[in-house]
Amino acid sequence: MILAACQDNVATPFPPGLEPLEENPVEQPTGEELLTQAKDTDYIHVYGRGLVVSAPAQLWALAKLPSAMYARCSTDERTVMENNDSMYESSFLVHYVVNDILTVEWDDQWRYGTIEGTPEAPRLGMIRHQKVQGSDFISLSEGTVQIIATDDPEVSELAFVERLDALSGSTGDVVQGMQDNYNRLRALAHGEPEPACP
Repeated sequence: MILAACQDNVATPFPPGLEPLEENPVEQPTGEELLTQAKDTDYIHVYGRGLVVSAPAQLWALAKLPSAMYARCSTDERTVMENNDSMYESSFLVHYVVNDILTVEWDDQWRYGTIEGTPEAPRLGMIRHQKVQGSDFISLSEGTVQIIATDDPEVSELAFVERLDALSGSTGDVVQGMQDNYNRLRALAHGEPEPACP
C-alpha cells in the first residue's frame, strides 16, 4: 500500500500556455491506481488522480515521450513533430487521423514546463495539450497533466483534467483515454511492456 501525504496548498505561478484549466476535485488515491470523476455541462469534463511508484524525475522524463502521451486507442494514424515550439521546455505536435464513415483529421499541440524544482529534480511539472486545427467535428479538445512529487521520493502523483466537445466523443471515451495514459506511464516506469488499450 502506498501512503503519500497531501501537499501544502501553496499558490504557484504558471507561465503562459501552461496554466491549469480548472480545479481537480478527485482525491489522491492511497495505492498505485487511477481514480476518475466526470461531469457533463455544455461539454465533457473528466478529472483523474493516480499514484505511480516512480521518482518524479523518472516520470517527468517518461512523460516527455510522445508515444506515452498521445491518444493511441481512439485514433488510426498519428504523425509526430517533436520540439516544434521553442518557447517551452519540451513540446510536440501530433497529427491524428481517424478513419470512420468519414475521415477526421486534427492537430494536437503538447507543451511542457517545470513549475517547481528543476527538470532534473521536479516538484511540479505541467503538461498542457489542445487541438489547434482540424475537423470542426471537434470544437474543443484540451487537457492538462501534472506530475507532482509526494512526501515519498519514490512515489509521484499524476493529476489529469480533460475537456472535450466533439460530435461523436463520449465521457467514456475520455475516461478510457485517461486510463490508457496512466497505464502507459506506469508500465514505462516499471519497465513493463506497453499495456493493451483499456
